[in-house]
Amino acid sequence: MDKRAAFRFPTDLEADCRSGGHAWKSRMRNVSTGGCMIECPEAELAKGGPLRLRLKGLPAIDGEVAWQHRGHAGVKFRAALEPALLEELAFRTPDGLLAAPLPLSPQPASAPPRGAPPALHGQLVKRSWPGPDGGLDGLAKAS
Repeated sequence: MDKRAAFRFPTDLEADCRSGGHAWKSRMRNVSTGGCMIECPEAELAKGGPLRLRLKGLPAIDGEVAWQHRGHAGVKFRAALEPALLEELAFRTPDGLLAAPLPLSPQPASAPPRGAPPALHGQLVKRSWPGPDGGLDGLAKAS
């Protein structure tokens, strides 16, 4: 079972890293409000040691090395990322451009079927309008 406190967004962003007197170019592979995973050199990084990430066009992000394994390292941010910054990182393309986020809920191609619940109500509860056989889409009919 995964015990992470926050959802991680996959990324592929170029990052300049610095830790313990070493500097290297890296790739940020995922990010959450509390940390990220980066590619790192095979050299041992000190667990708990300070690490600074620089991503193009953004202020430096300070953290500490949480773990290192097979060319990757986990970074715990010293301060949680603001949701707007997390969203920007999550939707950046590898070339640094901001990609359009996917819509949270798909927009219907046509008008909803007759008798459909109002829009907000339809998003909050399971839709149960009559199916092709007059039943309630797999729900038992009320007697």
